[in-house]
Amino acid sequence: MFDIHIDIDDINISSIEREDIVTIQKWINYQQCNFKDTNKPMELKEFYERFLEYYVSEGEFFLKINKHNNLIGILKGRIEFKNPNEVWLWYFLLDNLYRGNGIGSQIIKSLQNYFSNGFGIYNFYTGVCEKDTRALKFWNKNNFKLIRVSKDFFNIDGRNMDMFVLKTEV
Repeated sequence: MFDIHIDIDDINISSIEREDIVTIQKWINYQQCNFKDTNKPMELKEFYERFLEYYVSEGEFFLKINKHNNLIGILKGRIEFKNPNEVWLWYFLLDNLYRGNGIGSQIIKSLQNYFSNGFGIYNFYTGVCEKDTRALKFWNKNNFKLIRVSKDFFNIDGRNMDMFVLKTEV
């Protein structure tokens, strides 16, 4: 677990704690149900297992994003200690009501500044399903560029899909 705490105006980004699990699991399912996400609801046991993976891993971070003490997003990632060190952003979900107004970009920029200023990490990566045009547009807008395609990485409803690996440097 890599503990993080960032404040941006009225937005607070901090590590998920055990007592947050039920609230966040319900929030994720609400987002998927009400905004027609294609993912199936996440069971509490499955979410708890993901929490434990992060909690026992030295380089993992799992963040809750609050605005005025209300949950508006989550972000999961990992620091890879290599030469040079890098950060992978694996899962970023922002409440649909806050999309399209620059908050997501502000969060990503603040996270990049946190790692580059505090730890000298300048390489950031993410992976996106080829079919997720909304996510691709978001990451491209935030200067992430395609560097690799992992063929048949995802299997969604019995159909293989590629993962686009994107990178930016700050």
